[in-house]
Amino acid sequence: MRDRTRSYTTDLPRIGLPFLANMRSRLADAEQGTQLYTQTESGTLYTFRQADSYAMTINGVTRVIRTTTTQAGYGVREWYVCPHCVKRVAKLYIGKKDIGCRACWKLHYKSQSADKLDRMRMKIRQQRYAIWGNNDLTNNLFNDIRMFPKPKGMRWATFDRKRAELSAMEMAYWQAFSPVVDRITGVIERKTGKQPEALA
Repeated sequence: MRDRTRSYTTDLPRIGLPFLANMRSRLADAEQGTQLYTQTESGTLYTFRQADSYAMTINGVTRVIRTTTTQAGYGVREWYVCPHCVKRVAKLYIGKKDIGCRACWKLHYKSQSADKLDRMRMKIRQQRYAIWGNNDLTNNLFNDIRMFPKPKGMRWATFDRKRAELSAMEMAYWQAFSPVVDRITGVIERKTGKQPEALA
């Protein structure tokens, strides 16, 4: 297996919009100089108000963290402003000595490194979860979708349509996966010198 060359978003701790809402409510009526802190894998993150923005300190390095809003329907949506590239982002990632957005850290999503079969598996599981929820039975692709009942409250026409779409996706997946199975069984044949037995 080759060495991993990419860094992923799961490699660094991150703060999202719920953290911003919590920070804002806790610092709203706090005295000047009040600091909040939270433990992360990168160290202790200290947060405090600074004029019209916030500041965060990680291992002695302080960055000014501004926020902005955009119109969203009848309300507004809060965003962080990255301290490096000044782009509007929903999450900031915390390193050992800095805070920045995904692009500034050059982080990738795991799905960006997935091959065709991985993407097909993710899409199938996503469709299964949308119909039957996330559980061990739906997570196992060897379980035939015909064994799962229609969810309560879903119309039969909708259920039949979604199940037909999912069935087509699963058939395409198993056709794409068959060369992998052939390679595996070919290795078994060469090592043992006999044909693998069919599953009953």
